[in-house]
Amino acid sequence: MLNHYLLLIYRNFVRAKSYFLINLAGLATGLACTLLIYLWVRDEYRMNKFHALDERLFQVMEHQQYADEIMTTTSTPGILAETLKEEYSEIQFAATTTWINDFNLSVKDHNVKAKGYYVGEDYFRMFSLNMLQGDPAQVLKDKMSIVISRDLAIRLYGTDENAVGKTVEVQHDKSFNITGVFDGTPSTSSFQFDFVLTFELFKDDNQWVTHWGNNGPASYIVLREGVDPAEFSNRIKDYIKGKEKDSHVTLFLQKYSDRYLYGAFENGQPSGGRILYVRLFSIIAVFILLIACINFMNLATARAARKAKEVGIKKSIGAQRRSLIFQYMSDSMATAILSLVV
Repeated sequence: MLNHYLLLIYRNFVRAKSYFLINLAGLATGLACTLLIYLWVRDEYRMNKFHALDERLFQVMEHQQYADEIMTTTSTPGILAETLKEEYSEIQFAATTTWINDFNLSVKDHNVKAKGYYVGEDYFRMFSLNMLQGDPAQVLKDKMSIVISRDLAIRLYGTDENAVGKTVEVQHDKSFNITGVFDGTPSTSSFQFDFVLTFELFKDDNQWVTHWGNNGPASYIVLREGVDPAEFSNRIKDYIKGKEKDSHVTLFLQKYSDRYLYGAFENGQPSGGRILYVRLFSIIAVFILLIACINFMNLATARAARKAKEVGIKKSIGAQRRSLIFQYMSDSMATAILSLVV
């Protein structure tokens, strides 16, 4: 019986080629658009969620009070993270990071362009980047150390094996000792880089980051288990004012993995961010799929009138209502499945 239905479906396809191709093209296009949007939306929701300490990983943010507005920024004093860790036992790890820049790395006469930035000592204990060589707790202990990605090691030395212990020159200025190799940054990370240097070295070369009145770097903390983020955020609210009397800055915590989608603020209040685009495209995907389905049903309904004679003949020779329903449902399902494949 199944072979019979398949044969009927094939004959219907051959008999009404234009109808079949129009239906196939319309439904396939709608499904393709919907699936592409779904894949993009899924990746947006997965961004920065891969860190093992995600539930306790936060970025320290600032509200800067001005005469007529409140400006929210990720820039903080360069010594904020380490000072918070020293003064609050609720913090397990803390790290400061600068901004990602393009650097020139060289090994003898071999030069390579790569992206990197300066990070605090706890960085690899906070962020889950698979360490292939080196101890995450020790790789940034030495001020003149550098941790590189597997891909960068191959570009520099032709292989990623035994990279630890080798030296590389940065900006044709200083030589650094490779203390670790990580497996690169996942595609679901909002920060893409090839290597990191120590923030302690950055402080030596940029003394302005040690002053409470200067902003620039970003500060990240990992709270200990059981600590209430909202309560702790309220505790450190006026922390900067305690360090600098004339400061108009208040601090608050935002979950690190939420920053990507919920990074917009207006006058000190959350106002969405990329999540607005995610929701908009999700609605668009639903409407595209709905339009494709309506178009599919309209074409099927228009063609059903032509099948009245066929239905009458089949019923007159004993065909049951159930078998007729199954036949036409099979016809529609076959078209839908083929559209999905296309």
